[in-house]
Amino acid sequence: MKHIFISKDTNELETLNELMGDHSFRFECRSLIDFKPRSFDLPNDFDVIFFSSIRSAKFLSESKKIDLDKYGIACAGPQTALKLNEMGLEADFIAADASSPELVSKEFSVWLGTRKVFIPVSNRSLHSIEEFISPEQIKRAILYETLLLPLKVLSRDILVFTSPSNVHAYFIENEISAHSVVIAWGHSTKKTLLGYGCQSSVVLKDGTLTELKSILESML
Repeated sequence: MKHIFISKDTNELETLNELMGDHSFRFECRSLIDFKPRSFDLPNDFDVIFFSSIRSAKFLSESKKIDLDKYGIACAGPQTALKLNEMGLEADFIAADASSPELVSKEFSVWLGTRKVFIPVSNRSLHSIEEFISPEQIKRAILYETLLLPLKVLSRDILVFTSPSNVHAYFIENEISAHSVVIAWGHSTKKTLLGYGCQSSVVLKDGTLTELKSILESML
C-alpha cells in the first residue's frame, strides 16, 4: 500500500473520491495553510481583474466593495476558471499553461493590451503574473493573509504539494525521505521545493485535479 499526502483538505478533492476508495492507496489530505481577510482599499481606474486563485476571488466578492460583473475577468488556469464558474463568474481569459508563471504572464500581457488590471493577492504572493506587464497598468491590493499551519505528516511515499506556502509549512515540522515521490502543483511550487533541496519527480502542467488523478493512477 502506498501512503499519499496531498496538501489540500478532502472536501476540495472530490475528483479523487473514486481513487481514495482504492485500497492500493492510503490518503492523508489536509491543507497546511489557512487564510484570514484583511481590510483593504479598492483601487480605481481598471478594466480587468486577474485572479491567481479562487481564494482571491472569494475574498474580493465577500468584501462587497465591487460589482464583478462590470469588469473583464482573467484567471491563472482551468481549475480556477471552474471555481469561478461555480461562483457565477465567467472568465474572459484563462491561461493555457497554469503551471508556468512566466508563460501565463506573457500570454496575459498580450491579451490585456493597454488596459489596466487589478490584481488582488495574498500577503505571501510571488507577484509572478506581473513580470511582463507594464507597472503603469497594474493596480494591486492585499486582500488576505496566508497563515502557515505546520503539522506532522505521516505519509511519505507520495507527496503532493499544491502551493509554495504549503511547501514552507511542510518543512517546519517535516523532512522528505529519499524514497518519496514528490509531485509539484506548477513551477512556482517546484521552485520553492528546490529551495529546500528537493527535486520534484513530477510537475503538474494543467494544474487540475483530473491531471493529478491521472498521474496517481499511473503509479498503481
